[in-house]
Amino acid sequence: MASLTISPRPFVSSPLAGVSQHTGATIRPSAPRRNPSFPSSRSLRPFPSVAHALRPASNTLKKGVKLIEPPQNQTCVFMLNLTQAEFGRQD
Repeated sequence: MASLTISPRPFVSSPLAGVSQHTGATIRPSAPRRNPSFPSSRSLRPFPSVAHALRPASNTLKKGVKLIEPPQNQTCVFMLNLTQAEFGRQD
């Protein structure tokens, strides 16, 4: 017949749980560390329109970002009727 031991606290496997008086538990060896399946990620490169904000101010020869805004006197709908080629054109 197997003996059953009852402990005052349940067994908790957290390192923050403190020392337990649990005597019936077997100590399992920690799992060996494995290399991750994926390489660690690196930060994404910024879009060209905002890349200038990350560079030092010494490169001031470039033009600023052109903002497309609706006319000031128009309070209704503003539709930008440009093709992809026209929209991406560098002036």
